[in-house]
Amino acid sequence: MTQQLNGDRAPAPLNQRPDGVSSHYDVELGTAVFCVLAVTIVLLWRQNTLLLAAALGEAVVALRLWHERYDLIFFLTLATLGTLAEIVFVQAGVWRYTNPTLVGIPIWFPLAFGTAGLACERLVAGLLRRWMQWTTGRGPD
Repeated sequence: MTQQLNGDRAPAPLNQRPDGVSSHYDVELGTAVFCVLAVTIVLLWRQNTLLLAAALGEAVVALRLWHERYDLIFFLTLATLGTLAEIVFVQAGVWRYTNPTLVGIPIWFPLAFGTAGLACERLVAGLLRRWMQWTTGRGPD
């Protein structure tokens, strides 16, 4: 018996997300976007304005790669909630940034947090799909 998770549509093949978008490169792209962002932060953390521009560019690239409604909502939610949590932690004295610009956090933080979260979500989703292919013995449909 086939379980239908998408209303009247049949379940997506294992190499696709439920919305029908192919996931073949999600693991590789998610890893690459995350690594580029991490290296950018390490190299530019002392230059907030330059890092803001770079983080904005990387967020735009990530949202061009993954641009379904889910992706945009995921990015915005994670950027907002992550930033609010970070502000609370910094203001409570849990930790501090050496180069803050706004309420104790760097101005580039929301973009970086949203981008990192979206990249990791896609990476994990891709790994899960590959795991399901491997454990069920089914190749890409």
